[in-house]
Amino acid sequence: MLKRFVLVIFAVLSVSLLASCGEQLPIPGEEYILAAREEYVSLDSARVDVRNDDTGVSEQIFIFKYDEKGLMSYSYIGSSEDTYLAQYNNGYEQFTNENGEITMLSVSDPSFTAYSKDVPYPYATEGLILYYKDAVIPEESFIASNEDAIEVCHVYDVEKLRKVNNDENITGFTVKYYFDGEGEFLFMQEITDMLVDGEEKTYSYSIYITERNSVEKVVNVVDSSALEGIEDDVI
Repeated sequence: MLKRFVLVIFAVLSVSLLASCGEQLPIPGEEYILAAREEYVSLDSARVDVRNDDTGVSEQIFIFKYDEKGLMSYSYIGSSEDTYLAQYNNGYEQFTNENGEITMLSVSDPSFTAYSKDVPYPYATEGLILYYKDAVIPEESFIASNEDAIEVCHVYDVEKLRKVNNDENITGFTVKYYFDGEGEFLFMQEITDMLVDGEEKTYSYSIYITERNSVEKVVNVVDSSALEGIEDDVI
């Protein structure tokens, strides 16, 4: 994936970094974010789109569903200018298409991993809704609301973020969370400022969680015949 696509790195690695040590100013909107994280991990199925705000295109799509025993089936599609990855795992088999090279693993292969409620795929954990409390700058963050909507904005200390991503090119990082008037999570936006070849650039991605508890079936996205209606918005 592109180096600019740092939000997933932060999201996955921040799962274990929520707790704060020592005294700290209150973090604006923390209660809404914690509730959204808790609600997400309680879902039995959902679709996640990571959308490039400049193009409006979903550069990553993750769809998952647990069966009655808690075993996860998931599909994943990710793309950038020069990378394509599609993967499907139903707990017994895994199919992967990486830049046109298709591979398959079965449950008998040592490198195969099955995911479940007890051992969830990283994108199905609370870390998807990023919140690294120790790195938020309370004085520069805020919450704004009216009867219809709530916006929470967290400005991060990039030096502290380097505990989870040691990228010296990141110069700024902001996360905005959007909720309806009752505090129900709608989507979040991650804005990254980076030095690219000596030039300051800003990259913005939004994460949408839809089809909550309403995914009927997870299809094998490595099978091209199953992509219709799923991959339409992907590069």
